[in-house]
Amino acid sequence: MRERIHIKRGIRWKLLTTMIGLIVGLLLTFTFLQISTQKDILEKELERRIYLMKKNLVEQGALLSDNLARQTEEGIASFNFSHVTEIIKKTVSDHKELSYIILMDSSCVAYTHTLQSELQQEKLIADEDTFAAVQEKAVINEYEKGGNQFMEMIVPLNVGTGKWGALRLGFSLDVLHKEIELSNKEIRKKIQDIIIRSVITAVLFIIIGAVVVYMISTKLSRPLIRLTESARLLAKGDFAISANIKVNSRDEVGMLAESFTEMAENLKTSYEKLEEYSRTLEQKVEERTSELREANEKLKELDKIKSDFLSTVSHELRTPLTSVIGFTKIIKKRFEEIIVPQIKTEDGKTLKAMRQIGENVGIIISEGERLTSLINDVLDLSKIEAGKVEWKMEPLLMSDIIAQATAATHSLFEQKGLKLIKYVEDNLPVINGDKYRLMQVVINLISNAVKFTDEGIVTCAVRKTGNGVTVSVIDTGRGIAPSDHVNVFEKFKQVGDTLTDKPSGTGLGLPICKQIIAHHGGRIWVESEPGKGSTFSFTIPIMTTAGTGQIRSDIPANQAQDYTTAPARPSVKHRKERSCGGR
Repeated sequence: MRERIHIKRGIRWKLLTTMIGLIVGLLLTFTFLQISTQKDILEKELERRIYLMKKNLVEQGALLSDNLARQTEEGIASFNFSHVTEIIKKTVSDHKELSYIILMDSSCVAYTHTLQSELQQEKLIADEDTFAAVQEKAVINEYEKGGNQFMEMIVPLNVGTGKWGALRLGFSLDVLHKEIELSNKEIRKKIQDIIIRSVITAVLFIIIGAVVVYMISTKLSRPLIRLTESARLLAKGDFAISANIKVNSRDEVGMLAESFTEMAENLKTSYEKLEEYSRTLEQKVEERTSELREANEKLKELDKIKSDFLSTVSHELRTPLTSVIGFTKIIKKRFEEIIVPQIKTEDGKTLKAMRQIGENVGIIISEGERLTSLINDVLDLSKIEAGKVEWKMEPLLMSDIIAQATAATHSLFEQKGLKLIKYVEDNLPVINGDKYRLMQVVINLISNAVKFTDEGIVTCAVRKTGNGVTVSVIDTGRGIAPSDHVNVFEKFKQVGDTLTDKPSGTGLGLPICKQIIAHHGGRIWVESEPGKGSTFSFTIPIMTTAGTGQIRSDIPANQAQDYTTAPARPSVKHRKERSCGGR
């Protein structure tokens, strides 16, 4: 209910606030302009009146000072100071706007002082007194004294051929200031009247505008509120609500209502189709799931048959192959020890035939041993996948495994003239593993490094990293393209040119290594770029002793992560592109 009330008042509230704000803004602007204009007019009028009052006062003072100065000069020339004093006093009494008259000589001694009679025959020392004494022509001086402001007409007095003193007529500016204050009050009152009228007008406009806007907003919002309520019900799945929408207007709101009604009908149709499709889809999903389950069971069965077949065939092939290799070695030994020494001939064809026989027998033995190695790889992978391998897990030191693996591959380095560098950290922690299987992994990685490195060095590094021991075999061979990093650990996958660079082997060496490392709870990966060599690394978790005294691995074998690639490190060299065959 609260939601509906909020929706109903939304448009009305927005329209009311917008229109009232607009009215208030316009009235404030209009009032400001009117007050500013009226204030400028009144201030200009006040300035004009002040100017005229000052002008009138100056003209009156100039006329009065000229007449009085001539009479004063005549009295001074005849030394009739009493007559001059009477004239000055009478002038002050006749002109109310005249505040005082001072008659003083050039040394600032006052002969007549109507404002302060006690200063007569005294020397005046105020700033305005000294200012008046030095004037050579008639001037006007405005100053403030005792909180009152005066405008003084200063007229120099000349008797004979020289300056005698000055006649000073002082006019009070209080009347003028009172007039200014009255004018300012009048201006403020008029501005207040304007503000009051503007406020009253604003209130009337706001009331009238609010009523008008409320009526308009009610008329506009009523159909929109209906549409909003219908949309809310439509969102809840009530598709029949479209039949209750009735908007008679032909404006944008009416078009919106028609579009909404059409949309509701289309949604109703689509929803019915969707429900029907959902019912059929569930049935189809169930059927497909059943088919996939059956197909998965068949694939598992086929994979088991494949593994059993490979294992059986490998066993069946290895038995006669062992006999073939054994008898071939006996034939070669008898041929070299018995037959060859008995044949003494200089016939070139006979010697050539004997040499070819020896070479062919050697090829048979070599290829037979290679075939035996391939069969053994297939058997190892089949056993590991079938879970038939017997793991002999025991505490080990990786340094011992590295020492035996490098000793077993020593002849490979001598045959190709490569250099082996070993780096084994001191005080390596103990690991838990199958010594034979881990040595098989190291030998495989070293053999691959030698096989695919024509010149340079092969480095075998062992170090502690985090909670594990990491072994890295680094070569300076041809390298592997980044796109083939994942393939080198896949079964029967080989990278390289299948016509010109086809490697020997079945591509099971590295997959076997991957399975062995995964069983130990570790991970194996490759870092390589073409032309920069390769680094094959694997990590085995270190051992810890549990509270019962049993040795356990930090990472259980069933929780091992299978990583076949890792970000390249700047300190690791890389190998050129190679095949993973025979690994």
